[in-house]
Amino acid sequence: MTYKTNKNGILITDERLAAQIYNKGKTGTPQEKGNLLLRPEEALYCDYRNDLDLSDSERQNFTSNSYIVYKDLKDRGLVVKVDELGLRVFDRKTETKGQASAIVLPKNFDDKIDFTNIFTELEKGLDRRVQIGIIDSDKDVVYYVIKNTEWPNTKIKENQESTITDANVKELLDKGYQINSGLKFGTHYRVYNYESKHAPWLIHVVREGINWLDIARMVRVGHGVNKIIVLSYKKKWLSIEWIKP
Repeated sequence: MTYKTNKNGILITDERLAAQIYNKGKTGTPQEKGNLLLRPEEALYCDYRNDLDLSDSERQNFTSNSYIVYKDLKDRGLVVKVDELGLRVFDRKTETKGQASAIVLPKNFDDKIDFTNIFTELEKGLDRRVQIGIIDSDKDVVYYVIKNTEWPNTKIKENQESTITDANVKELLDKGYQINSGLKFGTHYRVYNYESKHAPWLIHVVREGINWLDIARMVRVGHGVNKIIVLSYKKKWLSIEWIKP
């Protein structure tokens, strides 16, 4: 037997096999005595790559949205480490002994919006991107970077005015931003600062019941017209932009 199943995944006990697997894209976490710990996502990927032969029950137990995103990133040639909260990704030509380049949080396209783990990551203030990977019905993955958005004070240009009085954007109105309807862009509002001729931002107020597909649609439109989508959610502002891993 070359491995043992445990609560964290599987432990490769064959030293030669452990070295072989780890040397393929730094997969797994080295342990004492030459053993190698593989999290469920890593074990499934090794099974897919024919480095291991998992049982049908192990394959079923290990399958998850996290694995779909993990496999997609690995197939793109990236080094990925499995974190308790998400997937730690290292950009190409990045030293893997230091801070990860990004943490990626898997989301299913038809899941209702939940920012809990996103806020948890952003509040850590670490020097790495916070990304989500939205999985579609074909198990393809599209990636987005999410950031906290700050609004410095500005002012409205002469002969211009805001036409919106929504309490959700009161902070921006108080800081001098011009806010008008964003209907033609498929969002709630478009936002100007003093320097802008065209609105740099499109704001969507997140309400209960929308899903990640709705967000993907907004970003697609925003990307096409060179505007940043900003989500307003419980008095927090989150920008979301498409990224290619």
